[in-house]
Amino acid sequence: SSGSSPLVRLAVAMHIHGCKQTPPTPPTSSDEESSGSSSDAEMKKKKGNRAVGKKKYPKAIKYYTKAIKIDPKNASYTLNRAIANAALELWKDAEADADVAVSLADPAPAKSHYQLARARLRRGRCEEAREAVRRGLATHPGEPALTQLSNEIDRACLEQEARRKREQEARAVRPAQGPDDGGNVLRLARSAYAAGNLQEAAQLLRDGIESSTDAGTRKAQLSLLAKACMQLKQWSEAVEAFEKLVELEEATLSLDTHSDREKMSVAYNSLGVARRNAGQYEKAAEALNMAYHRATNGDDQVATPLAAQVLQNIGQCFKAQGKNKEALGIYERGLELGQRLYGDSHASQSLNHLCVARCHRDMGQFKEAVEAYAKAHQIWTSKDIETCLQETPDVPNKERLVGLQRQCENELAQLVLVLEEAKRRAESGELEADTSVR
Repeated sequence: SSGSSPLVRLAVAMHIHGCKQTPPTPPTSSDEESSGSSSDAEMKKKKGNRAVGKKKYPKAIKYYTKAIKIDPKNASYTLNRAIANAALELWKDAEADADVAVSLADPAPAKSHYQLARARLRRGRCEEAREAVRRGLATHPGEPALTQLSNEIDRACLEQEARRKREQEARAVRPAQGPDDGGNVLRLARSAYAAGNLQEAAQLLRDGIESSTDAGTRKAQLSLLAKACMQLKQWSEAVEAFEKLVELEEATLSLDTHSDREKMSVAYNSLGVARRNAGQYEKAAEALNMAYHRATNGDDQVATPLAAQVLQNIGQCFKAQGKNKEALGIYERGLELGQRLYGDSHASQSLNHLCVARCHRDMGQFKEAVEAYAKAHQIWTSKDIETCLQETPDVPNKERLVGLQRQCENELAQLVLVLEEAKRRAESGELEADTSVR
């Protein structure tokens, strides 16, 4: 867009002046060292609560876990971790924590019963959810949140029973050709998925996967279940489905065949993305590294679009953990690979430049950040929106692409203002000329 080109010119002019860089402040070790006292556990809980307030749920889970290690009998720590897990839609972990919280307190607070019942409901275990909410209402009669959840569970149980009846009817009318290999369930699930009935599709697949005798059908069922769970943001169950899919792919495909290695790479990449969304960053990195290895067959000189996509996901995994130096190295590898595949001006390179810019910015390397933001912006504004979309298949639609472009412009503008202010203060004597901007 021509309206923002002066911003790019200002950015280029600004980064020529630059300013002295300082390394980011290393983290303190106070969180790693603890006295093991109850007051220390309470401190960890308070830090977890603050992290929840800022919606930094993975960090909150780490603090609550430390508090639990100090005092495993304190139900509030486990309950709070259940709430943080639920916020990330890690329903399996949320259920486990809420179950412990209920057992530790007598009587357990309504909130513990609520978290347990809701986690079971989200995992599709309606009858167990009904039992959990019944126990909660027995202890806390008429409690509004539990009463509302009980009504929701009743509706879900009715819907689940209706789905089972439809499945039984479908099985009854299929031709008598011996036992079903899972293909009929897959067809029903695909139909529900295409109609947008994701919960129904997921439940059909949960009920039907174990009866599948054909490996190809089982793979298709696991893949569709994982996709449905990803759209439903049921990260924990998506991880389980992708793990089973990866195991099956490894058992049935050959490393000697390029097409088979690519299928394995796609499965590992999907598993890595699911684990990243579930906050399992270290395990996500393991899966993504396997995806990269399968895509390149262990040869870093191999350049494929799939390898470039995997590098992007590995970088995002490091970035989510605050490991900017490691993320920067991965994004720069992605830039080099992209240049070999597409050249410098391909729109997909804008995403790499944007990621590189954010790493430099968060490491306090502002001159390099401005340069990278400007490169991303210049590539995007040199092409029309349709061309940009064609060249960045990872971006799902025009709205998402426009949003990324605006984020780039806004972040660049904010950084330029910071540098301008630092320069003004240095020239006016408010700061010494070599004072670092943080």
